[in-house]
Amino acid sequence: MLKKQSKSRLQLKILTIGLLNLGVAYAQEPMCSASFQLVNYSPQKCYSEFSESDCTDVCAAADPEYSPQCFKSLDLPCDVISGLHSTGKGFQSRDDYSWFHVSDLLTYPELISELHIFQQELFDELYGEFVNKPKYFGFSPASDEFRRVNFRLDVLTKLDSLAAPLRFAGLYRRYSLGLLLEEQLNRSIIDIKFNIDKYPYFDTAQRQSLKAEIDSVLTVKLRYWDLLKRYTPDQIASSRVGHLNRRVRTLSRLINTLPLALQDKMLEKSQLLTPHIDIELKKCDTGICYTKITAPEAMPFYPEFDYRLLKFEQVLTALNNEASALTNIYNDNYQVIEPRLLRQPDFAGFVSSKLVDYKALRSQANLERLATAIDIAYLSKNQTGKAVLAALTERSDVTGNMGVTSLSAFGTQPILLCQEFRKINPEMAAIQDEGFTLATEARSLLSLMIRDGYTAELLTQLETIIARLNQLAARSQVISNVEMFDKDRLVTIDWDLFEASALTHSREFIELEYLEYNGMFWTPNMSRTLSEIFPSIYHAGTMSGSLLPSGVTANSQLNNLQITFSQSAFHACSANNATINAVVKVTDGQGTVSRQVLTANFDQL
Repeated sequence: MLKKQSKSRLQLKILTIGLLNLGVAYAQEPMCSASFQLVNYSPQKCYSEFSESDCTDVCAAADPEYSPQCFKSLDLPCDVISGLHSTGKGFQSRDDYSWFHVSDLLTYPELISELHIFQQELFDELYGEFVNKPKYFGFSPASDEFRRVNFRLDVLTKLDSLAAPLRFAGLYRRYSLGLLLEEQLNRSIIDIKFNIDKYPYFDTAQRQSLKAEIDSVLTVKLRYWDLLKRYTPDQIASSRVGHLNRRVRTLSRLINTLPLALQDKMLEKSQLLTPHIDIELKKCDTGICYTKITAPEAMPFYPEFDYRLLKFEQVLTALNNEASALTNIYNDNYQVIEPRLLRQPDFAGFVSSKLVDYKALRSQANLERLATAIDIAYLSKNQTGKAVLAALTERSDVTGNMGVTSLSAFGTQPILLCQEFRKINPEMAAIQDEGFTLATEARSLLSLMIRDGYTAELLTQLETIIARLNQLAARSQVISNVEMFDKDRLVTIDWDLFEASALTHSREFIELEYLEYNGMFWTPNMSRTLSEIFPSIYHAGTMSGSLLPSGVTANSQLNNLQITFSQSAFHACSANNATINAVVKVTDGQGTVSRQVLTANFDQL
């Protein structure tokens, strides 16, 4: 935690109170709460491949009563809220609701140097050539017609999100799950139509038209589920087992096509299936053998065995995706590239410029910028973020919930696996390892300087380390012969949130309170959204909904949470990027709150 300074700038107050939210430091600073309308571009790839013609801010005309996912409440010093009323252009109100636009906050002069704003700016500075992120275009008032159009699109998007799990339940014969999803969908449709009747910008004809459109869309989207219900439960059970056996056969065939080392990796990973259904996947004389799934005679198929099949299917899907992705890899056939033809971030210039700034003006803000620059360039664990994580861990009910990671394909791009990457250029791998070690030492020195203040001895040690980092960066520019920074894979982390033995409704809401990845971290009190801090997020959420943009979603009957990132070889294979941590708050139907610290290790194949 940052040490209190007598003349601390506003961003340090925000960091201590807003991020850690411990309610101790700066207790005398009066705080006020305000609601902010977020920006949320669709499709998700817009956060790394932005195109003004193809990307839409789906929160542009949002209303807090009808699109709460587009809003977040932030506690800020009351003088900041007063200032926003004077300078902000995006303040709106309707009935009992009032809110600012997030662009008001991001352009407020006193907050420009706030940590969670400048950490993203530093990330953009280093990786801007590789990530085309959205620009803020400021606030534009929405016309009533625009509000009506966006409301309809939002309803149809929600409808698709609600109907998709039930559609797949019909397609994959998930009968027990489908019955619960059908109940949930029916309740949600009642709520949606109720909101349509209340929406102040619709007339009677428009309300009836949209409700009729909902009924028509559902008829199409639920065709598979409606077809499935025509069969008896026993017929569905037999079909479900047969379908899963075909998918197991596909997995065995995929594994059989892989190089021997990867076969062993996949067979080892297939042990994740065993707690649910033991199919004894292994090598045999004819290739890859397994035992077929059979319905048990000693227990009912519904709901117990069907639930086991659901959990088995989750793991099976991940294994199939990974085995399929591993069939499209560089295997002794990577064509190296001349260094002059490669695009590479300027690590040396990036860190050195922040050191020059600090030496010119030894301010706390410049010291934080230098520390954050090293985090982003060389470390996956932001040191300030680690303090936030430590504080949240102390308040958590479960720590060390270990997730399962898996690879999948990123389009048709062949994957440069870590073993091949290190073999192509062993010196580059050694440079990465040494850079990680040196950056860790540098960050420890900076933590001392942030806590205890400047000393000439600490600065000299820091300059020596950064000089060596610059030498390594310069050497990497000379010897680099691999496209390390182009995305070529997806990595998914799947966490089981509860040890449930059956499908459940008991826990309703999941709130992400912390996420760290690739030298950056996010908490709900940041004005930037998850997608802005982590443009490589491909998906985050549950079967019932997305965590994007605000970090809040509904829990699903499967009680699990998934986050998927797109990765390059550089970030996938760096020793400093081998783990990920997150904290979630779960609120059940009775309002009982529990917290979990989630972690996972990336396989780094």
